[in-house]
Amino acid sequence: MILAIETATSVCGIAIVQANRILGSRSTAEKNMHSERLMPMVDELLSATGATLRELTAIAVSIGPGSFTGLRIGLSTAKGMALALQIPIIPIQTLDALAQQMLIAGKIPAKSTLCPLIDARRDEAFYAFYRHAKGRVSRISEPAIAPAAAILVQAASFQNVYFGGDGTHKLLIAAAGSGSFTYRPEILCSPETVALLAERSEKSLSPEEYAMVEPMYLRDFFTQ
Repeated sequence: MILAIETATSVCGIAIVQANRILGSRSTAEKNMHSERLMPMVDELLSATGATLRELTAIAVSIGPGSFTGLRIGLSTAKGMALALQIPIIPIQTLDALAQQMLIAGKIPAKSTLCPLIDARRDEAFYAFYRHAKGRVSRISEPAIAPAAAILVQAASFQNVYFGGDGTHKLLIAAAGSGSFTYRPEILCSPETVALLAERSEKSLSPEEYAMVEPMYLRDFFTQ
């Protein structure tokens, strides 16, 4: 049984997964409420599902890129819980989770290219490109940060490009109504997807290993 934490984006959420089944989840998109809402949501979800902390086998956490403040809150909470329970942490790259969420929510055709985008303030977004095949997505570029116009230039080299996430609105402005891409700004990262990816992950960190883990920032601080 894995507890997943997502605080890297505007969404603050948690989910519990077991045997590829989401037992329950809680989330909110209230701005600047991550630190206040995270632990109460954990208590609420454990009570609602009848699960106990001692039944957890790992803590999954969205590791970034994303909000500096949100990432610190999520990772510090995950470390504290995992250390107290002496269970591993499973780090999940936030763009990987958002790409999978796009596939789940977006009805995207096979052989398409997905580009999840996380708002990085200014005119920039965190992004990576993914290929969709056989019901899963695989990353074909490393996570990066760039201005919206530069991301559009890169996207032009791919076919059937779908954009999603809260950074998508910046590309819509930069594209000035271009119809060559598909934009899904309403699709956001979810704790359920972080949880499901954690079950598939082969990477788990012991207390000795995750003590030194830092979030993936890609650039200096940006706060929500």
